[in-house]
Amino acid sequence: MEKGISMTDNVFSLLDEHWIPVSYLDGHPAEISLREIFLDAPKIKELSGDIPQQKLPLMRFLLAIMYRAYCIDGADEEQMRELWEGIYSSGQFNEDALDYYFDEWADRFFLLGERPFFQVPGLQYVGSKPYSPVSEMIADVPKPDKYLFSMRDLRAADSLLPAEAARWLVFLQAYDTAGIKTPVEGNTHVNKGKVYAPKGMLGTGWLGGIGGLYAEGRNLFETLMLNWVLYDTKFDSERYRLFGNNQDIPVWEREDPPSTDLNDQNRFVGPVQAMTWQSRRVRLVPSEDNARIIGIMSCYGDVVAPYNTDVFEKMTAWRSSVTQQKKLGLPAPPHMPVVHDAGKALWRGLEPILCASDEGDSRPGLIRWLEEIRTEILESEKHVLDLVTIHAQGMTYGTQSSVFETGIDDTLSLNSVMFRHDYSGIASVLDVVKCTDGAVLALSQFVRNLRAASGDKGKSTETAEQVREWAYADLDGLFRDELAAFDETQDPIEYANAWKDEIHRRLLQMGWEYLDQSSVPVFGEHESGVVGVMGASRAQLLFQSKLNKELGFLEEKDASRPNKGGM
Repeated sequence: MEKGISMTDNVFSLLDEHWIPVSYLDGHPAEISLREIFLDAPKIKELSGDIPQQKLPLMRFLLAIMYRAYCIDGADEEQMRELWEGIYSSGQFNEDALDYYFDEWADRFFLLGERPFFQVPGLQYVGSKPYSPVSEMIADVPKPDKYLFSMRDLRAADSLLPAEAARWLVFLQAYDTAGIKTPVEGNTHVNKGKVYAPKGMLGTGWLGGIGGLYAEGRNLFETLMLNWVLYDTKFDSERYRLFGNNQDIPVWEREDPPSTDLNDQNRFVGPVQAMTWQSRRVRLVPSEDNARIIGIMSCYGDVVAPYNTDVFEKMTAWRSSVTQQKKLGLPAPPHMPVVHDAGKALWRGLEPILCASDEGDSRPGLIRWLEEIRTEILESEKHVLDLVTIHAQGMTYGTQSSVFETGIDDTLSLNSVMFRHDYSGIASVLDVVKCTDGAVLALSQFVRNLRAASGDKGKSTETAEQVREWAYADLDGLFRDELAAFDETQDPIEYANAWKDEIHRRLLQMGWEYLDQSSVPVFGEHESGVVGVMGASRAQLLFQSKLNKELGFLEEKDASRPNKGGM
């Protein structure tokens, strides 16, 4: 027990205090306790947070509780299906099962005390530094010298209410930055008074190294159920057990708290451990009355290699990497998580999420589970799984992953038929995405050619890139609408061709609008280097030819330029 803290003090119980932000179906926001969130799940629309990227760590925390509260030791796949379908059909969680679990581990859900939640009791920095400012655990607070660019009041980051601190603590364990850390007492990996990220291991929190995905239902109850992956058809469910594995326990169930030292465990034991991974050794520092959190101590904790963890990590897509095989000296190409590209909408990165190739199924385990739900578990029309929203979240990092750059938060609604590995419509969707990339590239090249035709010998990359971003932004709504409406009633080829036609028309219109606003003379020509003499007419011919190649031919009335000076 820390000096000045007893179990009767205000140590903030995550079970009973209000700290999880949610939005209810009727529109009102609230902060509720851990006990309440499961009871109210059917009435809650979604999780909320101080920033959107807190949602996924909180979601995984709730899922870890479900794995443990409902655990049936050694359950087979039939038992798992019956359990899942029974809970889903009831439309609510079993209050008795959850209360029994929470009561058993109630003393492990205090934010402060003997076994502080997600922390190491008694953690101390080496040397005279008492602790770090609590602002270091807040993702949207920059360093003091860059504070001019923050939207948050610096004074508001001097301390946090326990509810805020609890949310940021869960976020910290999931996404914390890498870089140099202050050593803590008991750490044996100190180098000249500093602690560095272990070589070959992931330096950030676990979610910082993957392209995190989760499925959203009509309410929080459905959302949690859709993401509760009980087995994975790609792997032997007995050998690689996701559910009913009593060795796979969260940190609060351990007999002893984590040691103060860095722990190179290398692999996960199961999904619960992955979802509650202690990437940092942390201790929160409270004010004298425990009413606020005024500081933090944090150093590297459990570390894991960022590859071949697809057996137990189900919320990211994967890819085989020959480059990493050579670099790491492995006998076979390792499976690396596919991370999100902050510069691309989610629909532009659908291939690794939806496509199961002849070489193997590297889709997220979550997608295979959604396929299993659709085809094997929810067989009655009453509980048919129709439209599901895929939610992508993550953080990007800069300067050797030591600082946050930006957050990723994107959603895409898909008919559940898209989760079937053998659905022919997936190939049609991926073809449209690929052809659109080529067509947008043609538009940016058209802009470059027009610049060349006007005699602009300078670099036109910036303008062409702006037009490219403009094109993707214009097409974004179309793609989201078309994907949401794509179901089994559609002929995949006909649907994709009509979709391409609309893309073709829009890109043509963008090109003609740019031409009308440009200064290029109708009959002027200039030497443009490798492509020879360039004029407006030739630029238009090349543009239309490339669009025809990528997207197919339009009817003449659709392909003709409506403005003056057309071909």
